[in-house]
Amino acid sequence: MAVLRYYFVGKTLPSWDLKMQVFCELARYYGKILFPESSDDNIYNIDFEIIQKKFQNTPIPPTVLSKKVGIYSLCHIPVSDIVLDSDAFQGLGIAEEQFRNLIHADKDALANGIPRLLPYEIIASWEACKKWGILQDTSDMALKPQPLSDNEFVALCLHGGSYAMGNPASHRELLGRFSKETKLRCFVVDYRLAPLYPFPAQLHDALISFYYLISLGFPPEKIIVVGDSAGGHLSISLVLLLKHLARDTPQLPGGLVLLSPMPATDLHGESLIKNANYDYVCPTPLEWPTSPIRLFYKPGTKCTSEYKKEIKHPLLTFANGNLSGFPPTIVQSGSREILIDDIRILCNKLKEHNNPKTIIYKEYPDMVHVFHRFFHRPESDNAFKALSDFVNMLH
Repeated sequence: MAVLRYYFVGKTLPSWDLKMQVFCELARYYGKILFPESSDDNIYNIDFEIIQKKFQNTPIPPTVLSKKVGIYSLCHIPVSDIVLDSDAFQGLGIAEEQFRNLIHADKDALANGIPRLLPYEIIASWEACKKWGILQDTSDMALKPQPLSDNEFVALCLHGGSYAMGNPASHRELLGRFSKETKLRCFVVDYRLAPLYPFPAQLHDALISFYYLISLGFPPEKIIVVGDSAGGHLSISLVLLLKHLARDTPQLPGGLVLLSPMPATDLHGESLIKNANYDYVCPTPLEWPTSPIRLFYKPGTKCTSEYKKEIKHPLLTFANGNLSGFPPTIVQSGSREILIDDIRILCNKLKEHNNPKTIIYKEYPDMVHVFHRFFHRPESDNAFKALSDFVNMLH
């Protein structure tokens, strides 16, 4: 039907091509299946384990990293090697007990002889390999986690997928292109997903991953955190958490790359409705217990006034907090995203609280959520070129 509409009814937007229009229509269709309408009236009858299995059975499809682009390998972080002080989370104002429970659960797993391993993939484009003199016959060196040089910058990548879907495999093509353009190796974290693992499990895994890279020998200022969609939200949360954990001398990443970041859990922009017929991401009311935000934060909890207050916390809805002291940041988004109004608010706040020259925001006309995946489009090429320029600026 999408193809017929394109040829007989016309383009959704004059600048769109067939591939983009068909993808957006199909993704909207499946989005309504994955996040169906629901009500708090029957919240206690919702089986969140079944929802989790549904996401597992209909994941974001794995993408292929062409051998012409580069190589990748599965690795694991021994979580017990990263020591976190549960007392350091005091005063956070949200999820303090949950953080303590997660830390203690990892300690218990170690004591029981089954220490938790956090999976991640290393993606290395041939351009990243060549930068450090690694040839194809010695390419295994690029898949070792240790720094290839004292001067190596590396990307810690947090994938998108509404906090409920996605993994390193779903992002190989996207991050392979990022590695190619920026000449950075990508460490792509397979963090735990909602609703089985709600907030702050994802942030806990991101924090462990950041400290793990430091333990390998990467100085924090040479770690660039990259996130798309929910991964962008997670990237910002990570910086805010790092600021809290070491308020006097926080170890912050050298830069942030945010592709269509989810800017808040408390969303109010008019673009949620205005762009609903363009973007492939479907707007889902907070009142639905099966909406992405309700699955991410305290699934199974009714949407009371207290709940609505909690999701306004600055660790979740960033414009409500202090965003000063952020590392250099680039944000890219499409003008036809349902999140665009709230993304603009976030970027304005980042510029207000930091040197505006260190916050780069670029909005691409007629583009949708994480349009970078439309590799055939000139907008995608231009965006990756801007990302390359940003990374080069950090060196």
